[in-house]
Amino acid sequence: MLVAPSSLMSVSLGTSPCSSTGAVGEVAADGLLRALAKVPDPRDPRGVRYRLATLLAIGVCAMTAAGHNSLVAIAEWARRCDQKVLARLGCPFDPFAGRYRAPGERTLRDAFAKVDPGALTAAGFARLTALASPATGPLSPDGVPEREQRRAHRAAVLAPDPVRLRRRAFAVDGKCLRGAVRADGSRMFVLTAVRHDDALTAALREIGAKSNEIPEFAPLLDTIDYSDLHEAVITVDAMHAQKGHARYLVEDRHAHYLLSVKNNQPALAGQLRKLPWGKAPVLDRSRDRGHGREEVREVKVVSVDGLLFPYARQVVRIHRKRRSLSAKKWQTETVYAVTDLPAHQASPAEIASWARGHWIIENTVHWTKDVTFAEDASQVRRHHTPAVMSALRDLTRTALDRAGWTNIASGRRAHTRPDAALNLHGIP
Repeated sequence: MLVAPSSLMSVSLGTSPCSSTGAVGEVAADGLLRALAKVPDPRDPRGVRYRLATLLAIGVCAMTAAGHNSLVAIAEWARRCDQKVLARLGCPFDPFAGRYRAPGERTLRDAFAKVDPGALTAAGFARLTALASPATGPLSPDGVPEREQRRAHRAAVLAPDPVRLRRRAFAVDGKCLRGAVRADGSRMFVLTAVRHDDALTAALREIGAKSNEIPEFAPLLDTIDYSDLHEAVITVDAMHAQKGHARYLVEDRHAHYLLSVKNNQPALAGQLRKLPWGKAPVLDRSRDRGHGREEVREVKVVSVDGLLFPYARQVVRIHRKRRSLSAKKWQTETVYAVTDLPAHQASPAEIASWARGHWIIENTVHWTKDVTFAEDASQVRRHHTPAVMSALRDLTRTALDRAGWTNIASGRRAHTRPDAALNLHGIP
């Protein structure tokens, strides 16, 4: 008969010198279980058999393996784990059966329905930001680490000039969880804040059934530490071009904003269009070719005073021209944005970089969750479960990214063995 170790709790929650083997694709860091132990457990303690950190860690580790996108698949992954893996995850030991017990789908569903997705995301963000330098990751055919190639490409595209890195930037955007429908038939949405430079999700908040993104903006950013948001730039789309948001960022959080402006603010949009753009020179121009299309961007910036928006110091006009490489006709678009940063604190090149970097939340985060993790196909609906599953996908995606996997789908296929997933997440 197997004997339960007397120090199972301390082993599963802590770290040890062997918490990472240092192999390619693994992340040396404080263990995932210790980070998840900081998530408040809302369950009634009576009858609880599995620690919340264990159940959440099982969700993250199972999602790391390709094909495990649903609660049923996560439970099947746990049932296939051997006794050593279950012990590492902190599963309870049954002295009568002489085995470590794996949770079932119902246990996972009941626990995830009550967890605060914002607290889960905050715990994961704290761990991932505390990681040491990311692992080298797999090598490309020319012998250069793929992660280094991607960093060089991102630096060239988003920030070719080192001055553009003077401030950290966060993108805020909402996402519809299309497969999750509430009892009243309404769709479920989450609002997320993502760091520009590494696509790390810093905060996530579920939007209520009778609410929208606007009133959840400040509560979302309130979950991010002051030190992370201090002097950072927050980029948002036109929905959040609200005077209250601008005052909150500048006055309460001592941060800065770059807000897109469209016709949802007709007076402000009209004022921006009437500025003397014909006399303003083009201060930043860039041209990109890729993904079957070519794009040319021209940026003009005008300093303003007395604009119908709190603390606005500069107005940006970005003129985009796009065309398919197989076509000759260009499609044009002109967008406007306002920022509270004066010219000596934000150059046109920096502003253009932040405007382009905002799309990392769509092109990297939301796209990966939909395509690689099939988030839109997920039909879990109970209470907080859809948002919690979305937060677990973020933790999995970011852990693989920081371990050097430029292709998240490939990284998931490389971690089909449970012990590989546990090593990746620093579970000793």
